[in-house]
Amino acid sequence: MTVVETIPRTDTRHSPVAAPALQLTAVSKYFASVAALVEVSVDIFPGEVHAILGENGAGKSTLMNIISGVLQPTAGTIHVAGDAVSPMTPARSTALGVSIAYQHPAVLNDLTVLENLTLALPGHVFADGDTADIARRMLDAVGLHVPLKARAADLTVPQRHLLEIAKALAVQPRILIMDEPTAALDQDATDMLFARIRALAAQGTAVIYITHRMAELRQIADRVTVLRDGRMRGTALVRDVSDQDLLDMIVGRSLVSAFPPKASGDASDVNFAINGLTGHNFTDVSFEVARGRIIGIAGVDGNGQAELMRALAGLLPFSGQVLLDGAPLKADRLARTAAYMPADRHEEGLATDLTVRENATFTALGCFATGGVMSRGRELAAVQDIFGQLAVKTPGLDAKVLSLSGGNQQKIVMSRALLSQPGYIIADQPTQGVDVGARFEIYRILREVSAAGTPVIVNSSDAAELEGLCDTVVVMSRGRVTQVLEGDAITEERIVGAAVQAETHAPSVGEPTPQVQKARGGWRHLVQSDNATAIPLAAVIVVLGLYVYGQNANYLSAFNISNILLLATALGFIAMGQTVALLMGGIDLSVGPLAGFLVVVGSFFINDGQAVPTMALGFAMMFACAAVVGAVNGSLMRYANFTPIAATLAMYIGLQGLSFVLRDGPGGYINFTVMDWLTWKLGPIPVAFIVLVAFALVGEVLLRRSRSGWQLRAVGSEEGAARRLGVRVDRVFILGYVAVSLLTACGAVMLMAQIGVGDPAQGITYTLSSITAVVLGGTSLRGGRGTFIGTILGAVLLTEVLNAVSFLGLSQAYQYFFQGALIVVAALIYATARSRAEVPA
Repeated sequence: MTVVETIPRTDTRHSPVAAPALQLTAVSKYFASVAALVEVSVDIFPGEVHAILGENGAGKSTLMNIISGVLQPTAGTIHVAGDAVSPMTPARSTALGVSIAYQHPAVLNDLTVLENLTLALPGHVFADGDTADIARRMLDAVGLHVPLKARAADLTVPQRHLLEIAKALAVQPRILIMDEPTAALDQDATDMLFARIRALAAQGTAVIYITHRMAELRQIADRVTVLRDGRMRGTALVRDVSDQDLLDMIVGRSLVSAFPPKASGDASDVNFAINGLTGHNFTDVSFEVARGRIIGIAGVDGNGQAELMRALAGLLPFSGQVLLDGAPLKADRLARTAAYMPADRHEEGLATDLTVRENATFTALGCFATGGVMSRGRELAAVQDIFGQLAVKTPGLDAKVLSLSGGNQQKIVMSRALLSQPGYIIADQPTQGVDVGARFEIYRILREVSAAGTPVIVNSSDAAELEGLCDTVVVMSRGRVTQVLEGDAITEERIVGAAVQAETHAPSVGEPTPQVQKARGGWRHLVQSDNATAIPLAAVIVVLGLYVYGQNANYLSAFNISNILLLATALGFIAMGQTVALLMGGIDLSVGPLAGFLVVVGSFFINDGQAVPTMALGFAMMFACAAVVGAVNGSLMRYANFTPIAATLAMYIGLQGLSFVLRDGPGGYINFTVMDWLTWKLGPIPVAFIVLVAFALVGEVLLRRSRSGWQLRAVGSEEGAARRLGVRVDRVFILGYVAVSLLTACGAVMLMAQIGVGDPAQGITYTLSSITAVVLGGTSLRGGRGTFIGTILGAVLLTEVLNAVSFLGLSQAYQYFFQGALIVVAALIYATARSRAEVPA
């Protein structure tokens, strides 16, 4: 192995005598007993692009997370502009001028593009003008032309990368970290990014650039540092080191060739073919694969390649014919026959809550069973064998899959594909974000699989990769095949030329897709918004009221309307609290017993004959107890590792028991004057209901327009990304559960006015009712998306249904039947309306 000596600090391109902008000294990081970094020391100079190379698992991401404050080093020091910084946190890192574009973008799918920008960037960035105008200029600067109100979930993978880059560049950073920024970008976007990086370096910004592509290193970097196995292997000026020296340091061995030899067998022995395939974004595509050969799909991103791959995997509908070994495959068999390696392994390739072993085998469990009984020994043997073939590096088979490096995660996806014994393999961008050594292993395995007779179809945006790996390359433009290259005709130049010289091709990665285009306005945007349920819910409330009125004229009397709204007020406040919990990706089963417990607490103070200060103390005690319960719930989840269900179920039991300890039956009648005030009406409308609506409107504004609202939704959307953006997740979660309990306390006050006595048996039913109202309102049970307005309408509709049962003379059993039916119907209507809005225009 060639050793590259470290070049003296004073030898820099732009400022020979400059002090380091960032200095890391003997930085180490251990996870339990596993070393991720060992005594890494490196200086990053202003005005210089410093590349960090290394295989996946070498410690690059760990090092970047330490610099950005996401992780704390086990040992070592960090100096920024000569000043020691400890501890480095995301907020402090940002304040010191450190900006990072992550390899896996810290983009929150449930927030809009504008909300992602405003949450991620410090307030001063938007201080000198209209927020939307400033945000628009940020996106234009990186060539991302999508509507600001488009939801990030609707962006393509390259567009999310551009959004991530826009955030990093927007703050004019002192130190800029770019982690594999071009992995998903086309050539135009890459050229734009390089121009921006060079301009920033010329202005004195210190740039840390992580890449696996040697060509990029030569284009953009001034200096390079290599990591392997968590240790520094050398630092040099780029102009002074050869590619072979770098490869030797990166992998610890010499790579004679990145690509295995191509096929040499009978090209007429076709074992896979497609004829006239037509689907979304591709038309009349035909090609065939001879046994032992790999076919590549090429073209400018967005020209139908990804959709074609998904169709061949059985994930998108199509017309046309797919033949395997001469026999046609029906569309419903494709998913069971194909092994699909998706381009976005985090979104589609991995079950992040499962272990390494479970991710490798969950589609192949039938292969390890005899008579319907799983053999753990056969499963372990198969996993160990495939991991050995792919050189998977993992701390253990039962380690969490996200604890692995990106390259090893991709190898897990490939392991699952191979273990499922597929009829053919669909590999979509199989080496995206994968280092040189891991790429070599993936190329070798794909070639061996193909040689064994399994057809392999590879889609890649890397023309050099297609040249080295594939025996046939199909070039696509505008969803059609424009050229087929074979043999010696497969060169990087011809692949790129065929793609870019086609008469027409799809928009660049920064242009809005049809799905994103819909976010510009109209009913489609309304249907896709969180408040989409408001109109159908309001319509159902009106229609149901008119129907019951037709059966019983007393139904719409002032008294009954007032009664419905009063009952809905108590439920509405509690359901708003439940909405907060669900927005964070949690749930609160304790809201019902908490409401009953707080009424019992209030019944000791808010009685006839008690002085006003005593009654005021009673209200204060109710809200103080609620705040304590919320803080305990949140702390159990964040610091004691309780799940939301476990923590709030334990609280449910405890509060219910405590209610009966305080009162073993109804007692402590509530002051009538207080009850009159709480049930005061303006005509048939209770003032308390007006207050509830005001709470919902204010909450909705805060949810959409305030940093606290964005943070709340960010935690529920993707906690890891929120943490990387500097959101103090634990604090948001605990304060969120305090808010849940305080809103429940508001509902308890109204419940107290309704029952007029401290009854320990009251309140329990509000847990199920609050969840029902929230589901009716359209809040996502997965977190990140929800609406207070929908929740209030859901509470009104649920109360109306229960009231209507009595007026229609039906038995109580119908209450539960109608509740369940309402949830199912609402879910179907909402899902259907949203899916129609997502149909391509």
